[in-house]
Order: sequence, then structure tokens, then C-alpha cells
Amino acid sequence: MIGRGLLGAPAIGIAAATGFAVFYVGVVITHIRARVLYNLYFPGTFLALAIGALTVALAR
Repeated sequence: MIGRGLLGAPAIGIAAATGFAVFYVGVVITHIRARVLYNLYFPGTFLALAIGALTVALAR
């Protein structure tokens, strides 16, 4: 039963990970377009974590 997602539905985890990844891609694009590059490290790190979570969710 370990690793089957919320209530046995792994699609919910995949959808959540995809949503976070898309959200943080938008955040990074917005920072770049606004030329606010001095704090791009934080959303970039969260984007990497979201992509990692999506990769793990898809690998199962």
C-alpha cells in the first residue's frame, strides 16, 4: 500500500506535481520578464523541487 497515492489514486499526486511545476515555470518567467533577477534563486529552487516530485510521481 506504500506509494499508491492519496486513497489509492496516484493520478491526484501526478496532477498536483504537474500543477506545481507549471506554476513555478510561470513564476520564473514572470521574474525574468520583470527583470527581477536578484531573487530568482528561490523560485528556481522550488521549480527544481517540483520537477523532481513530478519525476518521482511519474516513475512509479
